[in-house]
Amino acid sequence: MSSLHVIFGAGQVGASLARQLHRRGERVRVVRRSDKPVGEGIPVVSADARDPAQAIEAAAGASVVYHCMNPSAYTGAAWADELPRLGDAVIAAAQSAGARLVCLDNLYGYGPTDSPRTPQSPMAAEGAKGRVRAAWDARLREAGEGGLRWTAGRAGDFFGPGAGGQSVFSQDMVRGLGGGRPALLLGDPQQPHAFSFVPDVVAGLAALGRAADDVEGQAWHLPVHTVAPRVLVGRLAAAQGRRGWAVTLSAGWLRVLGWGLSLFRELQETLYQWDRPFLVDDQPFRARFPGVGVSLDEAVSASVADATGPTPIAAQAAAV
Repeated sequence: MSSLHVIFGAGQVGASLARQLHRRGERVRVVRRSDKPVGEGIPVVSADARDPAQAIEAAAGASVVYHCMNPSAYTGAAWADELPRLGDAVIAAAQSAGARLVCLDNLYGYGPTDSPRTPQSPMAAEGAKGRVRAAWDARLREAGEGGLRWTAGRAGDFFGPGAGGQSVFSQDMVRGLGGGRPALLLGDPQQPHAFSFVPDVVAGLAALGRAADDVEGQAWHLPVHTVAPRVLVGRLAAAQGRRGWAVTLSAGWLRVLGWGLSLFRELQETLYQWDRPFLVDDQPFRARFPGVGVSLDEAVSASVADATGPTPIAAQAAAV
């Protein structure tokens, strides 16, 4: 009998991960707030994943547990309140099942640095959301000393199929470029930036879940594409027969807009990711999993095809 992969969260990554594992012949169960299906033949359990008892019950029998959950809002307060509770509950679920815990993570915990971020770089973030991510890294390592089998895949800013409205390079933005509308960028769009193609993130988490035990006890940087935002805008527009253009929000504009709009207040914390080179070393992951990750040309083509096709990823998810 194949192993059981239990995925907590069915957002930008979780639902696609469930479908990919299911196609590979794995037994899959999805845990989410609602009982909305994610794909034919994939059981869905409705549970409050902040409650350890419910999380333990939902993950019963799992060989691998995936943490793909997000807080309810992109604010420091929501992250500080919700992420530790979600994390503690999913740790309890994995420990109860004797399962490997595979966590989707981001790069906020490192904070600003002039050097390429490696999985061994210090967790030096000073912003509210970055401190939450740094504390999560410490929590995983502490639990690992107590016997938790864990690994984490850290991703950069999303683009491509599945990239939702909170992503600067959302699929809505890609469609807009095709219609001649400008992209909205931050900081200095000429600086190199580490982006993660969502299907590569999904494939990377699946690889970590199915790999040998050597992946455990450490974080990995999932494949990234290092490209200046303005260049990526141009490539996504050119693939649609357009000349891409962008409007850029500087630190000053973010402060002004932040007086009335909470999203722009929150973006000020991570402007360092956009106003200087934002570099990430993904070579350890690529060396360990050489079959994971597409070229930038392939990623651009797939992004445009999904954004402009008759059944984009978001539409598929809504239809099932």
